Amino acid sequence: MTNFIKEENLYTLKRQYGLIVPLLGTFFGLALVGFVKIPESSFKWWMLGIGILLAIAYARRSLVIDMDKREIQVVMGLFHPVRTIPLENLQGFTVHRLKYMGFITINVSLIANYYNEEGKSKELGLAESFFKRPIQSILNDLHEVIYDENKGTIEV
Repeated sequence: MTNFIKEENLYTLKRQYGLIVPLLGTFFGLALVGFVKIPESSFKWWMLGIGILLAIAYARRSLVIDMDKREIQVVMGLFHPVRTIPLENLQGFTVHRLKYMGFITINVSLIANYYNEEGKSKELGLAESFFKRPIQSILNDLHEVIYDENKGTIEV
């Protein structure tokens, strides 16, 4: 397990820097260009503000698997609350690849499929990357944690 930090029966996903570093670099770089080349424009403040909001949203992001409570806790985004998925309601995982013009991969997302308390089918994003290998590694670790800790009692 390379993607999770284990503390007793609590597994926390390590920070994934592959997506956020280029985004923050782009926005802060554009803000710097705005300060140097066009100081009279409001462009620099927009880029700086968006970069700061992205950094705060990234700092809030977390994925925790609590095997004592038998649940997955996810925080994705700036204004989203903590979402909890009981392992009994978990139906599986899906990997979505977004391609530009059919061959340039822009984004790869790991999605959890589950049923909420009312029995409705829901999806929740767990991780994102530019490439499929880090997402596949996280998915393998998720299966290892859930399957090994439950000794095969939960079908994922």
